[in-house]
Amino acid sequence: MSRWLEVGQDNYVLTTKGSKLNTGLIVGAERAMVIDTGGGPRQGSEILDAVREMTRLPLVVVNTHAHYDHFFGNAVFADDGVTEFYAHENCAAEIEENGDAQRSSVTADEPEMAAGEGNNVELVVPNAIVKDQPVLVDLGGQIATLFYLGRGHTDGDLLVGTTTTLYAGDLVEQGSHPSFEDSYPEEWADSLRHLSALRHRYEFLIPGHGEPCSDQFVKTMANTMTTAVGQAWQSIRETPSDATKAIPILPYGPEQSRWFINRLQETRPQH
Repeated sequence: MSRWLEVGQDNYVLTTKGSKLNTGLIVGAERAMVIDTGGGPRQGSEILDAVREMTRLPLVVVNTHAHYDHFFGNAVFADDGVTEFYAHENCAAEIEENGDAQRSSVTADEPEMAAGEGNNVELVVPNAIVKDQPVLVDLGGQIATLFYLGRGHTDGDLLVGTTTTLYAGDLVEQGSHPSFEDSYPEEWADSLRHLSALRHRYEFLIPGHGEPCSDQFVKTMANTMTTAVGQAWQSIRETPSDATKAIPILPYGPEQSRWFINRLQETRPQH
């Protein structure tokens, strides 16, 4: 577990080991907001302990999307008294319907969570639902704006903005290739462009994993994805019986490229 990095007044980010998840913390005068809770009770407890070194205020939680490393720690925070868990409606629905299916992803690091046995291993489904309109959460002298830019990394990516800082979740990933398993590649590029257009409002942009990002990084990520979409469709049209032939020309690793092609075909009507 790294130290808290201050990214704007009363805005912080904590990077955990392993997945290098970035957990956000926004501290108001009355409440504090925690953004993403980790991959199970072990990591969740480390994050909560780190939060409690910073503040003793009542907490609210945001889950940026429905991947296990961002919400499997929710029960630890519920046990600490958190009653408000914010998420986009699609994220909450995915956690409720399919969250248990992700338990096998944490077998090595969170065996209790994987088995569903022990303390704080139940799934806590977000209950403070954000739809297409922004939601403002008053923390006391500090307003956090929760908003949705459309489908991208998943169909339920929620962003959190303050006067200085934008917590982007896995819509933006730095230091590794994007993960496409639940993605909408064409729409993701559009969402990144919308994000880039907002970038001037914020001094800091915090990705779901990796280091704080510049506007140029976001633009490059969007342009790379748009180029990859075009390359993949051209290859698919040329060799419709074997879409994997597009893999070597794509700007991602082989596994990510395979998922990219699969999701491109699954999420767009056939030409």
